[in-house]
Parts: sequence; C-alpha cells; structure tokens
Amino acid sequence: MKVYRLDLNDVVQHPGRRVEYPIEIWLEREEAPPLAEPIHGTLVAESGGRILRISGEFQTTVWLECGRCLSYFQLPVAFEIHEEFPLAGTPAGLSAYGYAEVEDRDSFPVFEGNYLYVDDLLRQYLLLELPLAPVCREDCKGLCPTCGQNLNEAQCACAPKAGHPAFEELARAWYSED
Repeated sequence: MKVYRLDLNDVVQHPGRRVEYPIEIWLEREEAPPLAEPIHGTLVAESGGRILRISGEFQTTVWLECGRCLSYFQLPVAFEIHEEFPLAGTPAGLSAYGYAEVEDRDSFPVFEGNYLYVDDLLRQYLLLELPLAPVCREDCKGLCPTCGQNLNEAQCACAPKAGHPAFEELARAWYSED
C-alpha cells in the first residue's frame, strides 16, 4: 500500500508562507470507497505562526451500490477542505533555535510531526460527502420483494402484495376523494 505523505515543515517554520500543492491520488486502503477516477484538486497550506491552515477543492467519481436495486453506478463528488491545526513551539523563521511542530489531537490523526498524510485527510472528507442511502436515479423502482427481479429492467409476474388489513381502512380514508 502506497502512502501519500506531504512534508509541510517549510510552511510550518515560516509564518505567512502559503504553498499550493497539486494533488492527484488514488485511495488504496480497504475502507476507502472504490474510485472510478483519482481524486484531483489543489491543497493549500498556510502558516499563521501558531496555526497551520489547510484548505483545498477536490473532485472525483466513486462507484456506489444502489440501495434499492443493488446495481452499481458512478457518482461524481466534489468537496472542499478547511482545517486548522495548532502549532507547538516557535517557528524557526522567528528564532534561530526555534522549531514548530503540528499538534494533531484528533482521534484519527492526519499528521506525523510536520508530515501530512494526504490520503487519510482526503478519505475522511470524501466519506463525509457520500450519501447515506445511495440511489442510482430518483425514479429507481428497486427489487421485487418476492422474486428479486430488478423492476427497472422488467416487470415481474408476482401478484401485488396486499397490505395489512388494519391499515387498509386507513389507506382508503387517506386516498379517498371526499
């Protein structure tokens, strides 16, 4: 497994420095959604002396399974990153003996020293952008609950299932014209 580590030490040690990094990456770990194309965009790192700001705009296309008909489809996804990380110590640009380091106190850290794990950061933001119940299209009919036929492809021969008798009267009252 290849890890995408970005050395941000130069930005951290020089307050006011702003650097843009073009990113194109495939997420290779198991918990990442399957990508149809790599994530691409620009990551911006900017040091404010006591805070490191990370931002960027990214886009990709992912493969998802429809929650109704179980077919796979591609979904274009665009997302933005806006993070701030506190810095511990005095940046070397301000003191000859200084050395600042990113403090990542997160449950799932994306920094090791002044190295940013870009793949972990992008994975977190991508997962937050995905729908909880993906649907291939708005009018997806799903599967027949009796025979399992994909109703988007063909109609099945199963008899329509009647509802529970206790709710039939309620349905008649709800849908009546009076």
